Amino acid sequence: MGNESLHWQAPEYHHYERSVDWFWAVGIITICIVILSFMYGNSLFGILILLSVFMLIYFVRREPGLVDYDLANMGITIGNELHPYQTLEAFWVELRHGNPTLIIQSKKKLQPLISIPLNGANPDEVHAFLSQYLDEVELQEPVAHKVMDYLGF
Repeated sequence: MGNESLHWQAPEYHHYERSVDWFWAVGIITICIVILSFMYGNSLFGILILLSVFMLIYFVRREPGLVDYDLANMGITIGNELHPYQTLEAFWVELRHGNPTLIIQSKKKLQPLISIPLNGANPDEVHAFLSQYLDEVELQEPVAHKVMDYLGF
């Protein structure tokens, strides 16, 4: 093959258009939770819920930026962050569920699985390149990621 690196760009997340009804539902649920938290004397929780919903709405309305992905001899670069192969254990190219995704198992405790969309990259080239550096193990995206995708987050 002879490639020394592979490079592609993909959106940082899937953007879903939300209807006005979605915003109304979030607003009504938020108001109910905040009122209940203040009624039960847990004002800090109410403030936390308000801040969380404001951040949620900010990110829901924001268009996703493009992230650069680079597979090279030194490791995998995601944006400006390099993940050396010494900190990674295995990889899996998931082709079965919708968009092709590269799932990487990391040795880091706080970031055990890294999901990378393969939009614009050839899954066969990615597989061939990573096979030189990492073991191929069938990995699955965490259930929490699947639930959040299903809910449109």
